[in-house]
Amino acid sequence: MSTDQDLARARTQRPRLLGALETLLRARNPDLDLFVSALAHYSEPGLAHLHLYGVEDDHERRSRLMKFATAWLLERGISIELQEGRDVYDIPPWREANGGTAQDMGSLDALDEI
Repeated sequence: MSTDQDLARARTQRPRLLGALETLLRARNPDLDLFVSALAHYSEPGLAHLHLYGVEDDHERRSRLMKFATAWLLERGISIELQEGRDVYDIPPWREANGGTAQDMGSLDALDEI
């Protein structure tokens, strides 16, 4: 596969995988109000940064969840590596409401505007 094809595949897969990860983490941790946020470098198929919202006060649990999330994404071909001096942009998770239509495909900022 060419580099352009890899990037095109990553652009479509990353939001869906982030949405699936968020759904999985929420199902396994119903006591938390978890949200996933990610940044990516331009022209790179992986992620620059992954952040979990909703578990900031419990550092041990946050660490366990981040390890799980990182491994889960790596198993699906998405690496996480922040590169100094490179520009980044937001990758919003794909969120579907109750198996129906794509009600929210935006970032956490978009949720505040609804």
